[in-house]
Amino acid sequence: MRAIQYKQYDVLVIGGGEAALAAAISAKEEGASVVLVTKGKAGLGGSSVISDSVHSAIFSPGDSPDMFLKDLLEGGRHLSDKRLARILAEECTVRVNELESKFGIHLEREKVVITPGHSHPRRVYAGTGLGKNITKPMRDYAIEIGIDFHEQSAVVDLIKDNNEVKGALFQKDKKFYIIYSPAVILATGGFGGLYQSSDNPRDVSGEGIGMAWRHGAILVDMEFVQFYPYRLQHPGNIDIMTKIFAKGAFLVNERGERFMEKYPKKELETRDKLSYAMFKENKVLLDFSAVAGNVLQLDSPYLYRLYQKGHEGEWVMSPVQHYCMGGIQTDEWGRTNIPGLYACGEVTGGLHGANRLGGGSLTESLVFGYRAGKMAVQEKSMESIAGIMASGTEELIDNSPIIGESEMIKKVKDVMWQKVGIERTSLSLKEAADELNLIALNLENENSIQALQICDKVRSAWASAISAAARKESRGAHKIQDVKEEKKEWQGKNRIHKTSLQFTPLSSKVEMP
Repeated sequence: MRAIQYKQYDVLVIGGGEAALAAAISAKEEGASVVLVTKGKAGLGGSSVISDSVHSAIFSPGDSPDMFLKDLLEGGRHLSDKRLARILAEECTVRVNELESKFGIHLEREKVVITPGHSHPRRVYAGTGLGKNITKPMRDYAIEIGIDFHEQSAVVDLIKDNNEVKGALFQKDKKFYIIYSPAVILATGGFGGLYQSSDNPRDVSGEGIGMAWRHGAILVDMEFVQFYPYRLQHPGNIDIMTKIFAKGAFLVNERGERFMEKYPKKELETRDKLSYAMFKENKVLLDFSAVAGNVLQLDSPYLYRLYQKGHEGEWVMSPVQHYCMGGIQTDEWGRTNIPGLYACGEVTGGLHGANRLGGGSLTESLVFGYRAGKMAVQEKSMESIAGIMASGTEELIDNSPIIGESEMIKKVKDVMWQKVGIERTSLSLKEAADELNLIALNLENENSIQALQICDKVRSAWASAISAAARKESRGAHKIQDVKEEKKEWQGKNRIHKTSLQFTPLSSKVEMP
């Protein structure tokens, strides 16, 4: 029997990106004892740190929360949860400005370039355009105000008592520990790392979504996966910042045709439209010859560095998986349908609907991270851990056979890219759901921590496939060959609760189980 260490806090945050840091800081400033547990280093791992640091805020003449809300609803193809979208539009500016006033981050506010899908300039970013220049100061601030970190620690399972979440079991190296807390906030990110071609870090692998689903959390909008068009594949593998397409850069196919010429906003169309247009071309090339060197250096520094190396051949572009609109369903304060469990950031679903506008992910992390942390403290008073037992934990820890994880995850990535990717069919999606379900069922017969952790990842992929197979239309990022247009009768949400999938029209009131 291996020894287990036990600790207790008012609030436990699981994750290490911007949403996790925002939630932890918010809870700490409410007076709670807070611990943040992450499988990497807080503020230095996950999607936030590799982003280009872009947030959205209202600062342009004539702009307003109502206009931002209208853009969000249109961008999400009218599937966004209006409550969540309105909160984002109304609270984004305060939260984004705090990056400067609270964390001392120098921000640039672009007053000319309009991000695709936005009606006004709203782009706010760290001066260097690097995500770590947002998350690193937030990490430093969190340490300064007394938030405890447990890093390099992988979550194994939630601890429940009478159907309420009371903490979680973690593994670090070969040691195990349990943190008890009446409020657990999941901020573990999406499932993009389960795609063969993705700009997400490999550690963004969906286990938070799968684990929450296994415990009865409702998942929503899992079929909507955003593919990012601005990705250079050769001579280097980097993101191209969209600003250069407003300053002379454009895309051509192998025949030299500017295939986006026929679209009103050309290369600055929303990501779903541009990704699909690129996918239909055999080869897509970037032409940035008209962009001045000093502009390129400022607006797309990674591309500029590559250019400086003297490459004289083709600059090949290809879309990659970028963001998951779906995830755990929450209310406007980050509550899930499971008492004691909260969620924020990309691990959640509902806000963005069928497609996310640029600058929305990090903004969502700030706004709803703040709200989840605040509510977790206000709603949950410290409780005694007496009588709470980690049922089955000892047996699980003592029985850990080795499983071929890399081979299994490679299979999942292949299935997701080939059958749940940019171009889908009802048949490919059903095949994917069946294949992923079989993998998960086999894992569920294993009695080990490793099997449990892999299965949670697989279940998040399965949920995406089965939800996509159920939606018989093309909407936003979900494009199926069977039905290439939107259908009015599908203006609603797919929700997954345990093994049941239910479609609910937006006009219907949804009750959480």
